[in-house]
Amino acid sequence: MPQTQHFFIDESGNPTFYANRKRPLWEEPDFDPVLMLGMIVVEDRKALRKQILDFREQLLANPLLNSIHSVTQPDWFFHASKDHSDIRLKFFEFLYNLEGVQCYIVIGRKNPAIFHSKHNGNASEFYFDVLNKLLARFDFTDDGIYKFYLSQRQSNTMERFETALHKALNHPDRHFDKSKFVCRIVPSKDYPELSVIDYYLWAIKRYIISGDGRFFKAFIEKYTEIVDLYEEEGKGRIYDSKSTFSIEKATPFMKK
Repeated sequence: MPQTQHFFIDESGNPTFYANRKRPLWEEPDFDPVLMLGMIVVEDRKALRKQILDFREQLLANPLLNSIHSVTQPDWFFHASKDHSDIRLKFFEFLYNLEGVQCYIVIGRKNPAIFHSKHNGNASEFYFDVLNKLLARFDFTDDGIYKFYLSQRQSNTMERFETALHKALNHPDRHFDKSKFVCRIVPSKDYPELSVIDYYLWAIKRYIISGDGRFFKAFIEKYTEIVDLYEEEGKGRIYDSKSTFSIEKATPFMKK
């Protein structure tokens, strides 16, 4: 029986280059220099979901943590950029012992020249190019069954999501059977599995933006592959367990 694999996809940053009236955002001091998309791949989705939910219940039962304001909210769930530092540390400890998860990250540098020449100055084209490059990192096979869950964002549409999937799944000599994959755009709050990739994205983003590599370096072996998409004069650079990512190896990220 074919093995079903589940893909949970999230983003960090945004594909926007311009504000109102075409004001170039890259000239602003707080310009975010990257759009990153990441995905985790798991086979036993039920087990992963249960582990995360059980861990959440442990924290909710902990009197040292359950009085934190964000935790007291009825819809609270793990979100790295919003979590209290104590909660964030606890969830990273949980992730450190988590097994059976592959993690892929694609870093899309927000280069205005590439944005106009390659993506026609269109933020949606930029976003889905990064998404397609992310999906292309996985070795899909004809006999697999694949289920994709993309975190819901304003720029996401099912049509573009399916197009990116078809492009990644199909090769010139093969047309992938539509019945073998399912794709959904889903709210993060209803899919705790997305918390895992959210935290992995947060760790590498923090390292890139502020130089704080504490969390990323502690978890570097958890990243199956990291692609710096427009590095090496636009050709891209791939990092894996044999050649790990570091900001010392990379050319400087655009920061004002």
